[in-house]
Amino acid sequence: LNSITPSDELTPQQQQAILLDYQFPNIDDIDDKYHDDDDDNIDDTTNELNDDQYEPNEQNTTEKIKSLQLQISEGIISNTIPITQINQAILHRNQEFQRAKENDTLPSSPACHPHFNHLPPNNGGLWNNTTKFKRILFYHARKAGGSSMNKYLVKVAQAYGIKIEWIEWNAMEEPGTQFDKEDTFYVTHLREPIARSISHFQYNGRWPCKTLQHREFEPTEENAFKLESWNETQGHEAKKTCHTRKNDVFRLGDCAVNCYTQWFGGLSCPRWEVPVEQQYEVAMSKLLKYNMIIVIDKLHDPKYVQAIENFFGVEGLLERGVPYCERMSHKANEKNPLVVTDETRARLTELNRVDLKLYHEISDCLEGGNYEDIPKWDGS
Repeated sequence: LNSITPSDELTPQQQQAILLDYQFPNIDDIDDKYHDDDDDNIDDTTNELNDDQYEPNEQNTTEKIKSLQLQISEGIISNTIPITQINQAILHRNQEFQRAKENDTLPSSPACHPHFNHLPPNNGGLWNNTTKFKRILFYHARKAGGSSMNKYLVKVAQAYGIKIEWIEWNAMEEPGTQFDKEDTFYVTHLREPIARSISHFQYNGRWPCKTLQHREFEPTEENAFKLESWNETQGHEAKKTCHTRKNDVFRLGDCAVNCYTQWFGGLSCPRWEVPVEQQYEVAMSKLLKYNMIIVIDKLHDPKYVQAIENFFGVEGLLERGVPYCERMSHKANEKNPLVVTDETRARLTELNRVDLKLYHEISDCLEGGNYEDIPKWDGS
């Protein structure tokens, strides 16, 4: 991959490798070094990286590959890889969804029909129901109750003596594609998109978390960003490129609109120019392969909470986790209450229409409070 130039034709294997590197970077401690798991507390050095710091180390192949993976994991796509060839590599992913939709063979929503089956790679798309899981993978969607879900799933992993890993700032890991991972149980979660977007704005969009950390900073309405401008792929501004120039970096975790589609699909780098509807199809294709999707908006229903706890065989679903910046952002918003006008809410609804479509496709089957299709863990 490191020798690819714009004039090269990529083999199918190279195309797949580029896609998998973007979605599933494998860099030790990347989140610990550059991101806080629960907030946008990014070290200033993240925005100070320049082209020289991203140059591959010519001394050995491993370092060169890590350099490429580091760029891709930050949503930074190397300018040496032709956009048209990246598109060829990634857009074929929606063909599976389209065929299943046309043939009326789409899998049931994992929100209503969670299961303990495993989708091995290179198995022709066939599920295995005899797998002993050794790993939980939790995809943490920002400002959708993820800190609490993560806390609960840690308890689940401990109860069964298995590994747990989570992804927050990178694209969703797709079941059936991981050749170097242990047999994995996949979990993610959803929250109503408009509520999630407003919560994300209050948490880190109104005043950046790293600004609230400064003791001398006093948050006021005058120095706050406005919800009316919280309408771009990059929060308050649109990023058109994905390269390593200072302050010109697109990161998945910073989006404001249609974030589920971006996070789950993994195709939203602006340089790729992938239409949002195609991103949605890829996102849905991945989501429908997950074992469990927890709908945060249903946690007010004790029957739903009991059904989820019965599914995992572990109590404590409602124990709260606390994101890093939560106390500071709550204090700032209490001093300066946010007013959301009907016009602004309507605008957010329009901007998040694709996420709303995804949310309802996955969660509407829970309407009516019928959770009988959520199985109970039998200890086997």
